[in-house]
Amino acid sequence: MASMVKVGMFILVAAVAAVSCNRRDTAATADTVTDTVIGTIDTLPRASITFILGNDHSAYNQYYTMANQYYRLNASDRTETVVDNLTSLGEVLNYLKAHPDTVYGRPYGLINLVSHGNEFIDLQMKVVPHGARTSVQALQAALNDSLLAIPDSTLVDSLTLVYLHGCAVGNNQELLNDLAEAFGGRATVMASKLFEYYAYTSPGRNPQNIKHYFAKAWYAFYNPDSTTSDLQLAAQLRHRYPDEDVDWLDGLRRRLQDNPLQLYHFTFILPCIYEETYDRLEEIPPAGSLKQRPQFRALLERSHIPPEYFQTKVYRKTYTMDDGSTMYGLKVKARAGVICLVQPLIATDSTAFAFSTNRKFNI
Repeated sequence: MASMVKVGMFILVAAVAAVSCNRRDTAATADTVTDTVIGTIDTLPRASITFILGNDHSAYNQYYTMANQYYRLNASDRTETVVDNLTSLGEVLNYLKAHPDTVYGRPYGLINLVSHGNEFIDLQMKVVPHGARTSVQALQAALNDSLLAIPDSTLVDSLTLVYLHGCAVGNNQELLNDLAEAFGGRATVMASKLFEYYAYTSPGRNPQNIKHYFAKAWYAFYNPDSTTSDLQLAAQLRHRYPDEDVDWLDGLRRRLQDNPLQLYHFTFILPCIYEETYDRLEEIPPAGSLKQRPQFRALLERSHIPPEYFQTKVYRKTYTMDDGSTMYGLKVKARAGVICLVQPLIATDSTAFAFSTNRKFNI
């Protein structure tokens, strides 16, 4: 069965003995041998599941659609279950709690999370329904406020792999560690440091011929309020990556590939949002002061995008609470335009992946 994860109870044992290599001496001193367990390999089958955590909004980027088909149809990577009607981490954890594996009766072996993401700040996947995108700050706040149904070891254990599929999100080590905590602190969370995408390998767009690719990516930025030409973007890329031998204009002029190995580009908007709330209307400070808050400045710095590429606006908000009271908010929203040039790679090695490093439990 495809992507049925093999796990099991083989014990790797290192024999430690203070003896020579002589066969007769070894037999004579066998009582001095001690067994040291150095790891386990579980060969029993486990269930695999994929969560497609978004919807496509552009004909130029069918990431979710093709990932959905890939994990249903690909001979080697298809999973036994594909869920495509959820958009938040909270819903994923609730689903796992409501759907323990009943086929093998064991914790899940592989959990794929497919979400648009970026190495700068966050994932498109929400933390909870209608909540914030999944960033380090938003996820830590949800964990601190106990908003997530943390799975126990009957659902997720130390042999569970949570594979996060998003563009270069493996470069955000803190986010991987926080996701591991959200899954109970037992599982390993893995993500690629490279851009990843799915593409058809045949002209007829047969969903059975979709392949999963990794790619190198380069970034240029623009202010969403401005008009930036391809020549200006190419000059920016040459300045940012002076040692790269890449035909920047070729990639900037191609949004759709004629074959899966061509250099191409896509665009997205990176949002940075900071908000403060107040009990009384007169407590609200001047709108411009929010842009100077250290917390907001730190958020922009975390993106590693120069500030001149951000369009920044401030909004006043009014909230009616469950008890009928009113709260007031002041929100600053900064948006940067990002051009991502992508060059598919023929092969990758283990250095292209990152893993969570904060496992709390060994069993």
